[in-house]
Amino acid sequence: MSSETEKAHDAVVIGPASREQSISIKTILRITLPVILSMFSLNLMVFVDRAFVSMYDLGQFAAVVPAGNVGTAISSIFIGIVGFVSTLIAQYYGAGKYLKCASSMWQGVYLSIFFSAVLLLVSPLAVNIFDWMGHTGELLAYEKQFFYLIMVSSCVQLFITAFSGLFRGVASTTVIMMVGILSNVFNVLFDWLLIFGKLGFPELGGIWGSGLAIIGSSVLAVIVYMILLGRRGVQAKYEISAQMKWDGALLRKLLHFGFPAGIQAFLGTGYFSLLLLIIGKTGEFPLSASNIAFTIEGVSIFPIWGLGAAIAIIAGQEKGAGRIDNVRKAAKLGLGIGLVFNVLIIVIFNLFPQALISIFGGGGQQDTFLKLMAVTVPLVRLTSLWIVFDTMQIIIGNVLRAVGDTMFMMVIYIVVPILFYIVIPYLFSVVWGLSLIWIWIALVVYSMLMLLLVSVRFMGGKWKRIEVI
Repeated sequence: MSSETEKAHDAVVIGPASREQSISIKTILRITLPVILSMFSLNLMVFVDRAFVSMYDLGQFAAVVPAGNVGTAISSIFIGIVGFVSTLIAQYYGAGKYLKCASSMWQGVYLSIFFSAVLLLVSPLAVNIFDWMGHTGELLAYEKQFFYLIMVSSCVQLFITAFSGLFRGVASTTVIMMVGILSNVFNVLFDWLLIFGKLGFPELGGIWGSGLAIIGSSVLAVIVYMILLGRRGVQAKYEISAQMKWDGALLRKLLHFGFPAGIQAFLGTGYFSLLLLIIGKTGEFPLSASNIAFTIEGVSIFPIWGLGAAIAIIAGQEKGAGRIDNVRKAAKLGLGIGLVFNVLIIVIFNLFPQALISIFGGGGQQDTFLKLMAVTVPLVRLTSLWIVFDTMQIIIGNVLRAVGDTMFMMVIYIVVPILFYIVIPYLFSVVWGLSLIWIWIALVVYSMLMLLLVSVRFMGGKWKRIEVI
């Protein structure tokens, strides 16, 4: 790390939290942009990783996606719980209780140890999911191998979440970006070396090469975070080493508020996977159109997730400092920035949908792809509408989580998606045989309803009375 970067890092992490901090668009963007760049590097790494595996063996590639999705879904519960460490730290930082920031981080580390043991113990049972899916032969063997590797990497990811929680909580997102990019670059390098056996490394193939690359780059990230936490300036302010002791009260807080957040993370992954399975029942053509539309939506929405993460950090700090009005101001500014971005999305999605869809090509099946495009164009245009509502509910929802209203968020994420992600799509596509456009209309209504629920909750002000610290 360069001396200039170290100084910038110290200015954010070591500098005192202002008791009269003003919330501005500049402050929000300073925190948001590194998060977006970090997420972009992660998405790029995943794309390259999958491309390398597909280049090596298509059979192994077919196993990587479902095995990765199942492993990620299971581990998301525990990563979501540990992830609440950053919210605790943000509130303690805002309150000026810096030693509690370090102590909160260590409780996340202790939970990571316990949850890692749980993940490793449940893996032999959970791996049977692929048998229950009816998979056989080489595909089944590859899925099980990659699933175990993903579960091991998820154990390491728990520690990354805990250690990075300190930097995220104090809004030092530049550090998180730098570590993330470094880890992702090494992941791609390890992929190339281990999958194809380059520069004297053994040729491990797509499953083991990709899996070990993920584990190795994750371990590297943990090591870098530990080095950063051991630096003199950080030790002086937070007394990292001195705060390693077990704190039962903090641990209970982390579990009390973090468990609903973990369940919400799991449900978000699970419900979406079920939606794709339901659409897949209607045939390969509708599933292909859906995958294209969802992929375009996913790439377009990740800056909003970065913005939501930044607003959550600010809201947590301001709640901890007792500056309730600033929480509202941060939410309003975040909504304004998000809606400006949405204008760009609406223009691009509605004026140039064919250009976006054509990225996915058609190979030698141009006639089929033209039919696919005709189905996908209205889906993309409707997606631009639901992104507007989704943007607002993501920002307000992140604020509610940041101030501790995780139970409410968990409840609505349990109840509402059952209707709009499972029941209605099943009736529309499988039972009644309606076109995909009706599922997309239902998803627009879903995003509107979720926005209404979180908005009423936020404006009701019950979150002001929730005491996290």
